[in-house]
Amino acid sequence: MSLIAEADAAYRRVVLDPARYAPEAEEAVRVARAAGDIEALVVGLRAQAWARHVALDNDGARRLIEQAVRLAESHGLPGRLGDLLVTRSVALHELGRYDAAARDLRRAEPLVAPEERPDLHLQLAILDHNRGRVRAAEQAYQEVLADPACPPVVWVKAANNLANALTQLGRPHEALDHLAHAAELCRELSPRLLAVIANSRAWSTFHAGQLAASVRRFEEAGRLHAAAGLPLGEHQLEYAEVLNDLRLLDEAMAAARSAEVEFDRHGARLMAPEARLRCARLALELGDCATALTDAAAAADDFRRQRRPAWAARAAVTEAQARAACDGHSPEVLRRLGGAAATLQRLGLRTEAVYGHLAAGRTALALGQRPAARRALTLAGDLARDQSLLVRLRGNLARALLAEAEGTGDVVSECSRGLRDLARHRAALPSLELRVLAAGHGAELGELGLRRLLPTASAGRILGWLERTRTAALLRVQPPATGVDQDVIALRGVEQELRTARLERGEEPPALLTRQSALETRIRRRSWAGEDVGGEAAALASAADLRAALDGQWLAEFAVVDGQILAVVVEPRRTRMVELGPIAPVLQEADAAAFGLRRLLHGTRFSAAARTAAQSAFDALSRQLIVPLGVPADVPLVVVPSGELLRVLWSPLHPAPVSVTPSGGLWARARRTRTDSPVRVAVIAGPDLPGAIEEAHAVAAGHKEVVTLLPPDSTVDAAVELIKGADLAHLACHGLFRSDSPLFSALELSDGPLTLYEMLARGVAPHRVVLASCDSGTQQPYGGNEMLGFVSALMSNGTAGLVAAEVPIPDGACAGPMTVLHERIGQGDTLATAVWHARSALADGTPEDYVAWSGLTAYGPA
Repeated sequence: MSLIAEADAAYRRVVLDPARYAPEAEEAVRVARAAGDIEALVVGLRAQAWARHVALDNDGARRLIEQAVRLAESHGLPGRLGDLLVTRSVALHELGRYDAAARDLRRAEPLVAPEERPDLHLQLAILDHNRGRVRAAEQAYQEVLADPACPPVVWVKAANNLANALTQLGRPHEALDHLAHAAELCRELSPRLLAVIANSRAWSTFHAGQLAASVRRFEEAGRLHAAAGLPLGEHQLEYAEVLNDLRLLDEAMAAARSAEVEFDRHGARLMAPEARLRCARLALELGDCATALTDAAAAADDFRRQRRPAWAARAAVTEAQARAACDGHSPEVLRRLGGAAATLQRLGLRTEAVYGHLAAGRTALALGQRPAARRALTLAGDLARDQSLLVRLRGNLARALLAEAEGTGDVVSECSRGLRDLARHRAALPSLELRVLAAGHGAELGELGLRRLLPTASAGRILGWLERTRTAALLRVQPPATGVDQDVIALRGVEQELRTARLERGEEPPALLTRQSALETRIRRRSWAGEDVGGEAAALASAADLRAALDGQWLAEFAVVDGQILAVVVEPRRTRMVELGPIAPVLQEADAAAFGLRRLLHGTRFSAAARTAAQSAFDALSRQLIVPLGVPADVPLVVVPSGELLRVLWSPLHPAPVSVTPSGGLWARARRTRTDSPVRVAVIAGPDLPGAIEEAHAVAAGHKEVVTLLPPDSTVDAAVELIKGADLAHLACHGLFRSDSPLFSALELSDGPLTLYEMLARGVAPHRVVLASCDSGTQQPYGGNEMLGFVSALMSNGTAGLVAAEVPIPDGACAGPMTVLHERIGQGDTLATAVWHARSALADGTPEDYVAWSGLTAYGPA
């Protein structure tokens, strides 16, 4: 084979698999130089340049191509010069030099061979695409695909880019059809192209509204990128968009920043500002308006220099929103938003135009410019129709805001339509975490609807709205997974090593922390990408449903609107609403109570004063939250707190038994799961707690059919098997609540932590559970009045009643309250009644007793 033929073969192979064949391109250059074969050298340099381009070293690619161009010009190789100009245009394009790239393509057109022209036409279409002329690019891609001379590699690239254009134009299902054909064609063609197509399928699947399937495809695309030796920047950037819409904002920001760093490091000036804009949008979502403003302004400058009007308009919307968040709304912000939204609409980018017009409408409302608000919000609502779910939600919001501002139309109907769509979307998500987070998309619709209802609606209708807009993600029991994830077992081992290091050396080795973080990330990502396995979804509870389930008890469901607390009270014969005043004094008293309890635990000479202060705070909270409700002193009360009131300790606030529940619907569903079979009791003590062992013996003595697990036998596997067969489980062990990731909250057992993830995956949800562990009752609030922690997760999966601690409790402090508690359970009391008796029996006990029964809360009806 001639050197020229060998160089051509090296180029073809590098195009298909650059990571594998880059050394072959270098060898072709070396051999051609040594032999003095100019044409072979030109082709070899082109192959080398393509490998550099794929690795995002576009400056290096440009330098190599320019060497080759000089050689082709000086030695009279016009056909090779045309090929080089096409390749150089790709590098220049990635470097943001659009005009130079276009000049190279125009110069190359008469020089390239007929079989090379489809690639040239593809590059011209890509130039149009990245400048925002998406419709023109779509037509050009179609023409490339229709060319019978189009080589398979170019056909796959054109199909991929056409799919991207169709997705941007709001036609992701068409895009997926093209990508399916491309995937079949490139399966045996190129691992690089297969990875690129996989990423595009994931992105279009996301825009088609199939978020969980999109996550699965992105995970697969990441593996294919790694296997092909490709940079991950573009993959991470598109994945960040999906993570953002799943409301995994911290993870999305990490992915977007990683992409930005990679693009900047490699001088990928086309992609770097796109990553920076994604970071700006995420910073805005996370409440960091200063970072959002800096990143958006920098991205906008880059896009304007690159003459990319569509991207510049996107950046202008984010920059104006960040400016309004930092400095307030202004006519200049409105002008910029209106202009950018109009540009996006003119270019056919409907999704982006919806966001721009909605932002402009909000600003116009804030400035009192009603005609401008009407125009912008009407456009947002109209453009959002027939788009993906999250875009339609923005349309519902735009129409509801306009109806509220003008006093026309039905605000509540628009909010209801959006929330119904969101409920269907949420039900299709494969994990409890994702369903909880997804509710945040409807938070503003819920608040807007409630504000509209309050002046005129009946208490029953307001209750129905509250039930619809809180903890709806919990009203679905998901069947347990089969088997135990090996990463969960590995995580337990790592955390046991960390515990040993803390005890023995007082440190946490960085290598173990890194491994712990990597395992947690893998476990979470697998849960996001899991198949939807179905599950029961409970119906929302009406006032009549709740009244029947309460059977004489009263229920108070709390909400906070514009800083004011209200409660809907369900009595045996009526439902009414009570306004309770501002939330700020309530939160002050809740903090004062918690501070007093913490001081009591320190055992200082100020214990008496601390107890008086805590009791004074409880009395004040009772006057603010309970007394105005008019609940008779001897009637049990069920409390449904809003997210803002999760830090209130409810048990000490009412003289009769108190039960807390995330929602009325969850309480009513749990009420229907009564069991009349003999009670099988599991009692488990964790390690390093002598008081827990004493407590376990005392608790077990109060029951007949009981099995006790003590250290070192109280391992995770033994505990899980015992609990799964129990009607009542009591766990006395160290507890750790993770506000950053509540499903990694854990109970410490003899061989490591039992996380909430593992409990749910293995179907651990006994009928009743007593968690004598620090902070086991703590719940992390999320948007849309959702919450997540041991209580909400276990009740969601079928547990009907829990007792949990919402304060740190020292070893041994629970023995007294728990002994009384289990005596009453043995006599047939509900958990709420048993906690009430424990409180009454120990009212004059030690400071530790006072803290224990103040911090113990009963959840659910069992």
